[in-house]
Amino acid sequence: MTTVQRPEKDRSWEESVEALAGLLAGQEQLKPALHSGLSFVLDKLQLTSGLILAPEWNKGDPLITVGVGNTKHWENQMHSTESFLNTLLKKASETPGGEIVSDSAGKLIIFPLISADGSQGLMLINLRSFIKEEKDFLEAASFLLGQRISTYYNQLGMVQYRKGMDLISQIFAGLNSMTAGEELETRLVRNLRDIFDCQAASIALISENSDSLLIKKSLADGDDWIYQVSIKPGKGLLGACMQEHKPFIINQPVLDTRFDPEIDSIPGIDATSLALVPLTSSDQVSGVVELINHREGGFTRGDLDLLEKLGESIAHLLRNIQMTEQLKVMNAHLEASRWELVRSRNTLRSLFDNLPDSLYIIDRKYRLVAVNMARANRVNAEPRQIINHLCYEALYKRSEPCTNCLVAETFYNHIITNRTERVWDGSDHPLEWDITAYPILEEEDEVPQVIIFERDVTEKNMMGAILIQSEKMAAVGQLAAGIAHEINNPLTVVLANAQLLERSLPKDSDDAEAVDLISRAGTRALQVVRNLLNFARKEQSEVKPTDINQSIQSALDMLRHEFLERSIEFTFEPGNNLSMIMASPENLSGVWVNILINAMDAMVGIQGKIRIVTQQNGNEIRVIINDNGHGIEPEKLKRIFEPFYTTKEVGKGTGLGLSICHRVIKQHGGNILVDSQVGVGTTFTIILPAY
Repeated sequence: MTTVQRPEKDRSWEESVEALAGLLAGQEQLKPALHSGLSFVLDKLQLTSGLILAPEWNKGDPLITVGVGNTKHWENQMHSTESFLNTLLKKASETPGGEIVSDSAGKLIIFPLISADGSQGLMLINLRSFIKEEKDFLEAASFLLGQRISTYYNQLGMVQYRKGMDLISQIFAGLNSMTAGEELETRLVRNLRDIFDCQAASIALISENSDSLLIKKSLADGDDWIYQVSIKPGKGLLGACMQEHKPFIINQPVLDTRFDPEIDSIPGIDATSLALVPLTSSDQVSGVVELINHREGGFTRGDLDLLEKLGESIAHLLRNIQMTEQLKVMNAHLEASRWELVRSRNTLRSLFDNLPDSLYIIDRKYRLVAVNMARANRVNAEPRQIINHLCYEALYKRSEPCTNCLVAETFYNHIITNRTERVWDGSDHPLEWDITAYPILEEEDEVPQVIIFERDVTEKNMMGAILIQSEKMAAVGQLAAGIAHEINNPLTVVLANAQLLERSLPKDSDDAEAVDLISRAGTRALQVVRNLLNFARKEQSEVKPTDINQSIQSALDMLRHEFLERSIEFTFEPGNNLSMIMASPENLSGVWVNILINAMDAMVGIQGKIRIVTQQNGNEIRVIINDNGHGIEPEKLKRIFEPFYTTKEVGKGTGLGLSICHRVIKQHGGNILVDSQVGVGTTFTIILPAY
């Protein structure tokens, strides 16, 4: 190409490039901007005709045409795929600089419009001689025009991308991995068809039964599926998309040798434009999404970018669905195991919290890991309130570990340790706790935690003592049974002779009082022997219908002298028309005598009063014996029915009276209750079944 020197223009070529850039940026729409830019270039070069060819963004035609001057000959060639200009289009777009070509209208020069994003089209102008500055200006102008096309298309792409992402959000807002497969695929394909405004949309997935077959499902105008099965993955554009892992836009599929209408199209629809994207998740292709026949022409690069984004999301969602389906069978089996574990956990938790014994777990720093309700209640706290506290601080109110604690030995020697601790709570007897520490071993035979089990053995030890005492009582019973007759015979003689003497002596005689004392002492001795025999169960009493009032009256007659001697006032309020009870009169009489004597012993030094009331309530006969004595302390009240336990001074009670009363009432199917307040008095309530 020869160059001709021309006089320098009013403005430098650099200023012209800046002016062209400002002119292109000042136009919002693409075509007016390209027309103004082309006119500016032709004016600077003093040319009359020029043409810009650029890809259209969202219409069916592959090119847009912007011409200045007489360009009709060039524009006519765009309507024929076999034209000279269309033949050069691809080749010219790959040329880095201007290229001179000839056609039927003469020679012309073609400049590719290149931007940072690649080729954006062509600029055609008439050929003439150009100086170096003009050629540099043409190259700069072609870049600015290409950049303006690229910028405009990128802006359109962003708008479409945002719209597409909004639509993606709408699609997936109602979808999740738990959506049923058929419903999921229907909603996906229907939304894809609507988003891209195409005649039909399809999803082809690899068959679950065979990796060598595809099942293609399509939705056209309605919501009824069009099925195509037994499709081999390597056939057609669809197969190529899967094998090459690449998306395709084919706006004239009939010209592509890979196109197979039986696979790539659907029955009743001829494919004129196709967009295909592989569904890839974790480097595995599970299928293809296909769009068929854009309603406004061919598919664009923006459509492809958006479809790729959608394809990624769809692939991940379908992958999750597949994994979910695979897990459903496992979940069905695991569900039963889970419920078993839950039930086991709840059972263990309930057992842990409801154990009457104290149980807690500590770590190597003596911090509480778990505490059951029984142990927490002993310090008046909830388990959650003392978790993570030091055990000796939270449970024992100490500032350092207990002096006789053996937990450290369990931690370091991996053995079970046991100790006993006594705790005084203000009662006569201390609480005794049996404390055992069990190591929790890990795989490395380390002991990170220890289970501490505390059991109240106070009652157990007391029962042991009672058992020993019972052996003594058995010996006493055997002794009492052996000597009862030996004692009873002399006592009978003593009592008989005392009664004879009492009758023969005048009532105002001094000897009469002595004889009365002999009679009462003999009666008391005889009663003690009977009590011992009854307690040892060596004698069987006769049970018969008994009048409760008469039984009480007999006891009162027996104790009348005691009441008079101790100046104790007593009242008896017998109920009227009481039912009979099945009882042993002798045993019942012994109960009343024991309770009344205890009442009299509790009223030493005061003006004593005893009130006895009998009443019937339904099928129950109640006997209420109330005194105004000194009362019984609460800590002693719960033990008064224990054998050999007495609240009296040493030497003034055997501890058998109330124990025998309790046993007799229980043998008669009744119950004995006691209520006492120190300084106020005591009330015994005996409940017996009516006959």
